[in-house]
Amino acid sequence: MSERTEKLARSEELAREQSLSELEQAIGDREQLAGDRVQVRIDHEQDNQDERRQAPASAGAGFEARLDDSQARIDREQLNRDVHQETLDHAQEGRDTQQSALDEQRLLLSLPTDEQPATASQATIKRGAMERAMAARVRAESSLVRAQAAVARADALVVRVESLESKPHGSG
Repeated sequence: MSERTEKLARSEELAREQSLSELEQAIGDREQLAGDRVQVRIDHEQDNQDERRQAPASAGAGFEARLDDSQARIDREQLNRDVHQETLDHAQEGRDTQQSALDEQRLLLSLPTDEQPATASQATIKRGAMERAMAARVRAESSLVRAQAAVARADALVVRVESLESKPHGSG
């Protein structure tokens, strides 16, 4: 393969990777926006909950129990939102690392032929491997956080089902 053909192929591959990176970023931005909307809703519910709690309540113990149930639900939603935000943050770190690597490769390709590195040195190969390993670690951590979020959601569902099962059939 000629040097020009190889450079063209590498350039096309970088363009494909950049396109995928931009798509991942757009998806991440959309997820962040959706998460922000969820946070606004949770904050609004918490404000309403606080107002109900501060209002003079003459409804008695049943009213307090409903408030406690509502607060528990809001707390679970906030926990889920926090875990989801941590996942989004980890994913953004991974995208930033990937974008940095793409930018570095693009910079190398833009160098005149006589200034481009002929072969990768052992240190360069090691650095590239370390960067890929770090990116893989970020992806693995992100997967772990997503799994923890799924477990938290499952636990919350179990608590909710148990709560519904423990109520007398006439109430609810």
